[in-house]
Amino acid sequence: MASIGESIKSVYKKIGTSITVIRDTGNVSGEYIDSEVNTQVTKPFVAEFFRNASFPYDTELIAGDVIKFDITSEKYMVMNKSPEMFSNTVAEYAGVLYKCNVSGEILRPSGELRDSQYHTVTEFDTIREDCFGLLTEPLYAGELETEEELGLLGIDKEELYLPTNYDIRVMDRYQSVSGEYYMVTTIRKNKYSGCVVAVLEEDLR
Repeated sequence: MASIGESIKSVYKKIGTSITVIRDTGNVSGEYIDSEVNTQVTKPFVAEFFRNASFPYDTELIAGDVIKFDITSEKYMVMNKSPEMFSNTVAEYAGVLYKCNVSGEILRPSGELRDSQYHTVTEFDTIREDCFGLLTEPLYAGELETEEELGLLGIDKEELYLPTNYDIRVMDRYQSVSGEYYMVTTIRKNKYSGCVVAVLEEDLR
């Protein structure tokens, strides 16, 4: 007799969405998840970038993973994963996804040199390419998932949500594929288990 977890997993394959997990060690395919927008959401930003999700009981997904929806190629970060229990066993997992609206690379200062005009300029080494994340203006209390009073507060600074394993650090440069340069001024590490929030400002180095 199939376990409750196996029974629920079979439903994911019928009505769920197939995904690919993007990892340094190689992409993982063959997983199915179910995701939806919270029907109580009234703020367009939250409706666009925030999704509730559920995963099979034996999913390989962990917090901080970047996943790609196979049908649309949209990329999301798995922000958390919590077990849903039934009859003293894990039946499935519930979680939250943040949509990745930027990709780019992380560069780290490696020294200084003088240009032809004798100006001091910073040299950078590329630390990581293909860095997917959510770039947004700071939101109320830094809580993207909180709908109450989601007023945009920041003008000069922005926040970048990235997987922890990208190892972004203060003073690093995030260079988006669209050409913008950002300098990391602060790293918030304790908010999510698999994700950090990097506070950015325009990089003029």
